[in-house]
Amino acid sequence: MPLRRAGHRHHAEAGSITLMVVVVALALVAMVGLVVDGRAQMTAQQRADNVAAEAARAAGQEINGAVVSGSRGIDRARALAAARSHLAAAGVRGSVAVRGDTIVVRTGATEPARILSLVGVTALEATGHATVRIMTGLERPGR
Repeated sequence: MPLRRAGHRHHAEAGSITLMVVVVALALVAMVGLVVDGRAQMTAQQRADNVAAEAARAAGQEINGAVVSGSRGIDRARALAAARSHLAAAGVRGSVAVRGDTIVVRTGATEPARILSLVGVTALEATGHATVRIMTGLERPGR
């Protein structure tokens, strides 16, 4: 017959506090991960949008002399080069298209996951988009 110390009882719930602490700790790590990496996702989204807008603006500066005479004219080769140069300088991947008097820039940005990398999510992807339309005079959009 095993000897038991006086005042020392064996309970069926022994170790349940340890399990509860582990579960709560994991939940807290998950919440911190969502906050920290959620912020990184928002940063990537803002960066993608901002760089797309800046690249489209840079391309929009490349107009030919026809604009002065009243017609719209984009120097297509220079506009594409300006936008691509801006994307490269910012370190963001993207595409640029010139269609008539409209310039469209699409970008993609990646931020590394810090906490969620513990569960296999290593990168947070985001996309951006900007459109610039060359207008003459004081035109109203949509006309």
